[in-house]
Amino acid sequence: MEQENSPRNPSVKKTLHIYGPTLVFLVLFSLFIHSYRTVLPTPLSDAQARDADDFSGIHAYNEYLSHFIAPHSANTRENGVMREWLVSVAKGLQQEATENGLKVDVIGHDDSIDIIKQDWFTPGEQWYVESRNVIVRLHGQSGKEDALLINAHYDSVPTSNGVTDNGMGVVTTIEMLRYFIHHPPRHTIIFLFNNFEEGGLIGAKSFIHHPWYSSIKLFINLEGAGAGGRAIMFRCSNLNAVQKLAGSSASFKHGSPLGNDMFKADLLKSDTDYSVFTKNGVPGLDIAFYAPRSHYHTPRDNLAHTTPEALQYMGQLALGAVKSIINSDDLLDTPSESESFIYYDILGRLMFAYSFTVYQFINCVALLFVPVAAIYMTISGKKEKSVSEAVKEKALLTAQGLLAAFVALIFIILFTVLAVFIMGKINPSMTYGDVYGAALYTFVSVFLGLQVSQCILPRNIKQSLASTDSAWYGLISFWWILVVCSSFAGTKGIAALYFAVHLLVFTSLAALLHIVLPATKKFRSPLIYFLQTIVPFILLLEMDFLVMDAMRHSTADGTPEIAVYILISVPLIFIGMHFLPWVHAAGNQRKVTLVTAIAFLFIFTICSALQPFNGAWSPNKLVFRQEYTAGDALSTVALITATGAQSALKSALPAHEFDTLKCEPHKKFLTRCTYETDLLPKYAGNSTLEEFVVLQVSKVCNQDYCVFSATFSAKNSLMCRVFFDPKENKVPVQHAWVNGKEIKAANISALITYVDKYQQPIEIEVKHPVNKSPKASLSCFYDEWTQSEIPAFTTLRDNLPDNALLLIRGQGLAVVDYGKLEL
Repeated sequence: MEQENSPRNPSVKKTLHIYGPTLVFLVLFSLFIHSYRTVLPTPLSDAQARDADDFSGIHAYNEYLSHFIAPHSANTRENGVMREWLVSVAKGLQQEATENGLKVDVIGHDDSIDIIKQDWFTPGEQWYVESRNVIVRLHGQSGKEDALLINAHYDSVPTSNGVTDNGMGVVTTIEMLRYFIHHPPRHTIIFLFNNFEEGGLIGAKSFIHHPWYSSIKLFINLEGAGAGGRAIMFRCSNLNAVQKLAGSSASFKHGSPLGNDMFKADLLKSDTDYSVFTKNGVPGLDIAFYAPRSHYHTPRDNLAHTTPEALQYMGQLALGAVKSIINSDDLLDTPSESESFIYYDILGRLMFAYSFTVYQFINCVALLFVPVAAIYMTISGKKEKSVSEAVKEKALLTAQGLLAAFVALIFIILFTVLAVFIMGKINPSMTYGDVYGAALYTFVSVFLGLQVSQCILPRNIKQSLASTDSAWYGLISFWWILVVCSSFAGTKGIAALYFAVHLLVFTSLAALLHIVLPATKKFRSPLIYFLQTIVPFILLLEMDFLVMDAMRHSTADGTPEIAVYILISVPLIFIGMHFLPWVHAAGNQRKVTLVTAIAFLFIFTICSALQPFNGAWSPNKLVFRQEYTAGDALSTVALITATGAQSALKSALPAHEFDTLKCEPHKKFLTRCTYETDLLPKYAGNSTLEEFVVLQVSKVCNQDYCVFSATFSAKNSLMCRVFFDPKENKVPVQHAWVNGKEIKAANISALITYVDKYQQPIEIEVKHPVNKSPKASLSCFYDEWTQSEIPAFTTLRDNLPDNALLLIRGQGLAVVDYGKLEL
C-alpha cells in the first residue's frame, strides 16, 4: 500500500509551498481586481471640467439630478411636471446656443400620435399613444442632416423616483447638450428625452415614426438597471463606434460582450430602447448602470442610493464616445445592419474592440502556431532519439495529460452541479442574498472536484503526470480544443468565449518557461505561475465579478437561480482547470482532497444558514398590482416574487387579509400571491364613481356589419383600456378606430389609450359582423400614490419588514374595471 507522507516529510512541505502561495495569490489578486475595477472617477466641477475638456458631474448632479425627487411615471401628473421642466431646460440651452451662433431646434410638445402593437398585458394589444417626447436637435457645423441620436427616457416606474432609471441618463444627456453648445460638433446631434419607456418602450416606438428619425445614422442609449456604480456598454451593434469609444479620452471604460449574449439567451428579463432602434435600421451603443439590481424599480432608486461619482462615470464614458464619434469623418458611413464583434475592457481602464474576422484570425494563428511549435521543440530537442520515437513519446504524454484534463472537467462539473443542487434545496435564493458566498462555495466545489478527479486516475498516469510535463501538455491540448469551440461559437455570433485564446497562449508560454528554465533556478515556479495566470485570471475574474453584480438579483425578475449559478461557475471552472499542472507538482493529493472536503463542508454549513434577503443590498422584491371592480366592497392585491412572499406578508398584513392569501407558481420560476382588501383606490372607490364617464354610445349597422361607437373620459388617469376578453368573444375583433386612427389586425385583444390630458374624451369605434356582437370591458390604470391615492399600496409598503420592497414593472399599480359593454 502506498504510504502517506507525514507533515514533516519534505514532499508535504513542497505541497504547502505550492498551494499556500498560489491560493493566497488568487485570493489577494481577486480582492485587488474587485477593488480596482470598481473605483469611480472624482466628480468634476464646471471649472475642472472646462480645464480637462471633460464631463461636469457636480454640475449635472446639483443642477439637474436634484429634480428627481418624486415618482414620475407616464400615468401621473408628476410626469407632466417633469416634461415641462425638461422643456424649460431645453429652451434655456437653445437661447444660449443662439447667442453662440448655433442653430438648435426644440420640440417641447410633440404632436405625434401613433398606433403601436404591443403584447404587454395580453397578446394582441393595440396602443393609441399621444407622445410626450421632448426632442432637441443641435445642428452640426458640416451642414449635413445626418445625425447621431443620444437617447434617454425620462419617465420612471410608479414605485420609484427614477434617479438611476433613468434620471442619470437624462441629466447626462442634458449635460452633453450643454457641453456641445460650447464645443460645436461637426455633425448634427439629436437629443431625445422619451416618455413611456417603462411598460413597452413606447416613447422610442413613437419616435421611429418622427420625421427626424430618417436622418439618424447611429445612436447612443443611456439607461439604468441598478442604483449607480459603474456604467457599462453592455450591448452594441457598430464596431466603428465601439473602437472610437475604446480610443477616446475617457479615463474609465467598461464594456463586455456578455450583455449581447445574455439577451440572446433570454437571461435578462428587461429590455431597453436599444432594441427598438436596432430593429428599425439604426445601429448603436447601449450604456447602462447595472448594480445593485435589487434597487431597480423600487423606492430605493433615489438620490440617497447614488452618488456624483457614479454620474461622473456615465458622463465621462458617454461624452468620450460622443466626442470621438461626432467629430469623425466616417460617422455617416455607418452600415444600417447590426455587426458581430468582440469588445471588452481590462480593469475598467483599457478597452479592446475588433471584428469577428480578426477574432477568428487570432484563434487560427494560435491553433496553428502552438502545435507547430510543440512539434518543432519535440524534433529539435531529442537528438538521441529518432523523430518517430520522440513524437510518439510526446503524443503519449499529451494523451495522458488530456485524459487527466477531461476527467478533471467531468468531476468538476459533477461536483459543482451536486453542490448547487444541494444548496438550492437547502437555501434557495442564496445567490440573491450573498453572491460572494455563493461564488466561494462554488469555487471550493470546483477545487474539490479537481482533487478527487486526479486521485482516481490510474497509478501509472498519476506517476507520469507528477514526473513529466504530461500535465502541461494535456492542459495546453484542452485549451486548444476550447479555442476550437470558441471559433465555432464565433461563427454563430457568440462572443462570450473570447478569453479562450488567452488561456491557450499564456499556458503555452508558461509551459515553455517550465521546460526551458532549470529546476534549480530561483523563483522559477512563481515566475511560471505568474505568467500562466496573470492575464487569463484578470479576464476570468472580471467576467465573474460582472456576472455576480449584474445577475445576482435577476432571480426576482424570473431568471432561474440555476442560470445564475452556471454563469458564476463557468469562469471558476476554467480557473480551477488552470491548476491542473500544479496539483501534480504539489503531490499529496489524498491529504489535499481531505483538507478541501473539510473546507467545503465548513463553507457549506455557513452558506446553508445565510439569509436570502436583507435590509441592505438584497431586499426581497414584490411586484405589486391591485385589481378592483368599481362598486365592489373588496379588491384583490396580487404580488409576484421569486420566493419568500408568505413570510414577508405574515407580519405585514392584518389577520383578515392574510387569511385570504393564496399563492401559486407563476411563469416557471416565480410565485404569485393574492389577497383581498377593503382598502380601495381613492379615485375609483365607491365614493367617487364619477371618475370614469361614458359620454356617448351609438351603433350603426348595414346588412353585413355594425360599427359600435363609444366616447369616454377619465378624471384621474391618462391610460385606459378596452379589453375584448377571448373567453367571451369567439370571433376576434379585427377592425377598430381610436379618435379616428384606424387599426386593422388579425386579432385585437385590447385597445389601450394613452392621452396627453386628463378628462380628454376618447372615442373608440369597433366594426363587427351583424350577428357577432363582441363584448368589451372598460378599465383604467392608476399610478399616483404619494397622497394616499392607493392606500392598499402605501399601507403594505409601510408595514413590510426592512428586508422587503414593493415595486412594479410598467404601469398600473391599480387597475379598475368600470364594467362591460355589449357592442
